[in-house]
Amino acid sequence: MSIEEEIDNINNNTGLVYTSSNVSQKRTHRSSRFRQRFYLGFEVHKRQIARWFVLTESDEAIEKGFDIIQKFNELVRMLRRKYGKFEYCCVRHRQGDKKRVNIHVVYFGEWIDQQVIEDWWLSNYASHRSRMGVVYKPKNQAWYLSKYLSSEDFERYYFSNEWVFKGWVGFSQWIKKEFRQYPTKEMLLKLANMSTIERSNSTWFGLYLEQRKKV
Repeated sequence: MSIEEEIDNINNNTGLVYTSSNVSQKRTHRSSRFRQRFYLGFEVHKRQIARWFVLTESDEAIEKGFDIIQKFNELVRMLRRKYGKFEYCCVRHRQGDKKRVNIHVVYFGEWIDQQVIEDWWLSNYASHRSRMGVVYKPKNQAWYLSKYLSSEDFERYYFSNEWVFKGWVGFSQWIKKEFRQYPTKEMLLKLANMSTIERSNSTWFGLYLEQRKKV
């Protein structure tokens, strides 16, 4: 089935539209969407090893007024300069009585010495990397991370551009807005397997890019 035919199927199937204002249902919906996006990255990178680590926040970092988001972005840039590819998913939440921030990261890319991340985070954010390991069971990892999305202390989750392909989240939201359903996994995988030029020239992703230019 072509991407255009899948769009037609979406357009002809009203499905279920999430409209509830109930907080519990919103959290359930958010967790479900997270897991779907998480699994999709493993489909795209299915022949690669995924690894995880956790970044913590210290009293010293809070006292000095460090910006954890800025420092995390700097860490990602450093790792990409040093190791090349680093495509990630991360979940940010607060924990404990002091409501310190924890960032759980899952990434695809080269093996990274744990001490490299530990030393950088300590030098630049005065905090520690708590643990690191390999993701052996993506489903277990997805459910473990999604539990934080249901917590009152949850802040935000992120996926990097190439977790699937550049623009995939915006494209998914645009399809949802236009056709009242998110694109299928098969459609996104098909786009992910295209080159950047092929994807830009495809009918629906190309139209999405044109719409963005008008905003």
